[in-house]
Amino acid sequence: MTFWGILAPEATPSLRRQQTLGLAAAVRHYNDRSVPGLGGMWFAMPLLWSVIAVSIAQELNRPALPIGNALEARVMKHVLERKTARQSAQLRGMRKLANVENGPKFQKLVRPGVYVVQPIRLGMIQPLVDLGFVTGSRYSAFCLAAAGERLLELPAVKPARYALLRWAQGENPRDLGAALDSLSPLTVPDAASRKLIRSQLLEGGSESSHRRRDLANLGIGPSQEQLDSAVPLSGISVDHWRELRAGAGFIELQQAALSVLSKVDERLHELRDKNKAAKLSLAAAVETASDELALLKAQARRMENRIKAGNEKLSIAFLHQCLTLSPLELAAELGKRDGSVVALRGDVLTLGPAGVYADAAVPRVYQPDAKAPFAPQLVRLKNLSDLIRNLNGEAEPRRHETQIEETA
Repeated sequence: MTFWGILAPEATPSLRRQQTLGLAAAVRHYNDRSVPGLGGMWFAMPLLWSVIAVSIAQELNRPALPIGNALEARVMKHVLERKTARQSAQLRGMRKLANVENGPKFQKLVRPGVYVVQPIRLGMIQPLVDLGFVTGSRYSAFCLAAAGERLLELPAVKPARYALLRWAQGENPRDLGAALDSLSPLTVPDAASRKLIRSQLLEGGSESSHRRRDLANLGIGPSQEQLDSAVPLSGISVDHWRELRAGAGFIELQQAALSVLSKVDERLHELRDKNKAAKLSLAAAVETASDELALLKAQARRMENRIKAGNEKLSIAFLHQCLTLSPLELAAELGKRDGSVVALRGDVLTLGPAGVYADAAVPRVYQPDAKAPFAPQLVRLKNLSDLIRNLNGEAEPRRHETQIEETA
């Protein structure tokens, strides 16, 4: 199955990745019900950066967001200054920060546009709150909570935080290099920090911590093949299993719908490349993507009970459309829902803004790997496993390029 993502992490996100079909909230809902509170976290170091950034913001009485960006960028630049720096999913800014002088000052990195469009910090908002490190709902307005205070008092974190505070105040402290070494995305946090984060992640009596702990105790899984069964794996509650199955089934349906648009997109580019009008009547679009539309209909029938059991309104409404609309009506509905790569203009499908200024997408062949150890539809399952391994001391958990983005 072919998905798209960001191969160069510092690149501006492609508008193709915004083909949500108006279903992004449902995707986030099911990811959050599968692994509550994890956000975009899959390794632990970014949580330390954010806690330090929030503490510096409080002390300087400044918003935390630009400080968080600047701190993350400074850590990345420190790693990139070294000849041994290697490409890694945990390392961002390779192109953007190449234009920044070595040893940059805080005032340089705090400016908008110096660092990447999507810093890792963006994925830390939910775990910072849910794991008890900060309070608040917006990054810029976060305040330290009890776990955050404890983290900053740990022997390996306290001096790093102090060095970065002085850097943010315009100084060039002698111990800044050592502080940045200790916060490198290519290393693991110290043992005490990992122990505290693991405790906040897996311990406690809330439903969120129970679900994370139950999945962590599985070790591997659930896979897509396992989720085909209505019987929960040992240790997973009935309610949790129902929502895992509904989420994976719904995201499969969304991906099948995107396969239809991918086929139409391919045909529209073929027409444009032949200097013809890049537009298709709905009847021509149905003929072009007949196999993909048939598969979408079949997926809707196969996943109907699972999605309805999840009781999430957006996904159920989309399921109903896939089940009841004619192929002609469904092609029109998908073009209307998209509007970025393929758009409905009157009664024809044509290229949207993301399609006009880009080559055709790589054709999406809907073949999910049922035997993959983690159901690929729910990205947080793999992310939780990566995080646990990182908290156990593994510096760089293995990543997969063919993951469905949580925002997809």
